[in-house]
Amino acid sequence: MTGGIAHFGAEAADAAALALLRDGVVGLQALWPARQIDALRASLRKAIPGVFDLKAPLPEDVWVVGANRINGLVPIAGRMSGCMDLLQHPALLSLLDEVLDDDWVYESFGVISSFPGSDIQKLHSDSPHLFEDGDLARTLPPFALTISIPLVDVGDENGCTEFLPGTQREVRAPASAEGTVWRSVPRGDCMVWDYRIRHRGQPNNGNVPRPMFYATACRRFWQDSTNFVPDARKLVLSRDALAMIPEDRLKHFARAKPMPGVRSAVMTVNRLVRWYAPGFHRAMRRLARRPETAL
Repeated sequence: MTGGIAHFGAEAADAAALALLRDGVVGLQALWPARQIDALRASLRKAIPGVFDLKAPLPEDVWVVGANRINGLVPIAGRMSGCMDLLQHPALLSLLDEVLDDDWVYESFGVISSFPGSDIQKLHSDSPHLFEDGDLARTLPPFALTISIPLVDVGDENGCTEFLPGTQREVRAPASAEGTVWRSVPRGDCMVWDYRIRHRGQPNNGNVPRPMFYATACRRFWQDSTNFVPDARKLVLSRDALAMIPEDRLKHFARAKPMPGVRSAVMTVNRLVRWYAPGFHRAMRRLARRPETAL
């Protein structure tokens, strides 16, 4: 059923939070001008062309999430620094404060692209429940949220994301997909959903890719060990991007990692030599410390 997801303007973040807690998913309307989204899409095409063409270079950390669908992490640096405006919209922050309490953190930032010919996904949750006790699952608040920001207008042709409202409170998988709801999402809107709700991406029956930025926000005790390899750099910010964050909101980026530089590269090489060639490493250290011989 299209149109079955509650959606609110930027001025109604409190009402949006209540709808999210009730249904497991909510839409936020017109948070950013379409031209801003278009500019970020153009920057992403230059930075990671594989998001728009599977034959082009793909993101560094990329994995397949269905036929003709990829998920990859995106560093917020250089031409992508404009993404900081997305993560700091006041309405979005108010919603996250209300649902996760104000000590939440961003866990990851990336892009999912659905290419023409992609199939419908299986119903899934972004993470299993913390506990397998059904009575407990029905009472626990969200521990993580997915924020989905489409970079093109999303509708029936290129494939919406559909949801089973209320399944964030159910441990067992539903018997069928009957009762799913979805809505079109124009550029400038976003969707926010509970990590536990059952959902799936519809097929892309259009002739162009359907990329969307996503971010994960979570309570501090939780980390996503389901969707990433252990050493994945899930949230990378350049110094310039980090400088765009107001001091009172820096706590939300506590898990951000810096962009690799020359110093970090040298440290990595030094660590590898020390681990895998300890004798050579000790010899080089002795040579470096040896005093010069007078001529």
